[in-house]
Amino acid sequence: MRLRVALLVATFLLPVWEHPTIQRFVTPARAVADARPPMAKDRIPYGAKRRRQMARYSKRHYGRATWRLGNPRVIVLHFTAGDSYQSAWNHFASNAPNRGELPGVCAQYMIKKSGTIGQLVPRDIRCRHAIGLNYTAIGIEMVQETGRGAHWADRQILNRKPQVKAALRLVRWLRAKLDIRMRNVIGHAMVNNSPFFKDLQGWTSDHTDWLWRDVKTFRHRLRKIS
Repeated sequence: MRLRVALLVATFLLPVWEHPTIQRFVTPARAVADARPPMAKDRIPYGAKRRRQMARYSKRHYGRATWRLGNPRVIVLHFTAGDSYQSAWNHFASNAPNRGELPGVCAQYMIKKSGTIGQLVPRDIRCRHAIGLNYTAIGIEMVQETGRGAHWADRQILNRKPQVKAALRLVRWLRAKLDIRMRNVIGHAMVNNSPFFKDLQGWTSDHTDWLWRDVKTFRHRLRKIS
């Protein structure tokens, strides 16, 4: 009798998500949301001064002074237009003015050609990576030179297995974690047509990285693993 009681108590002391009964009811979406891909914290400087700059930028362009990314609804794919992770990291870290305004550009994540994911900025902090969407979008940079043009560069990434596999895993996890719809996984070239696009200064984007036809291929592969 004492042994039976002890076993019963031990069962109820298990962490709720480790309980065998609960485990049978964990949904695939929950499992994906918990399956965070390996990544390194490789933070760029983003202290109080840069946060104040981001809040002021947000006030000018989106109407509210905040540096927080509270409820992201979009994931934007980018490539670095250079062949070096370190040079892109240095550029983001420099906080150099872009279009005459501060803060400088950055993205929350960057993926090396080898497939290593670096988290440059915490997920709940805004980065300037996509005009019109910085208030609601997470940016993912992939190391890739422009070469013969945007489509060519996109295809290099899509054909580079370690890098594209890491990108797919990262996007799958973010979508499940944040409940982001597939149609809101877009390329930088597509931001002006997003239903979430807004800019109070009348700015629009002229970037061509990650064209629609290549994002379509990326989404197709994403559906296969989601």
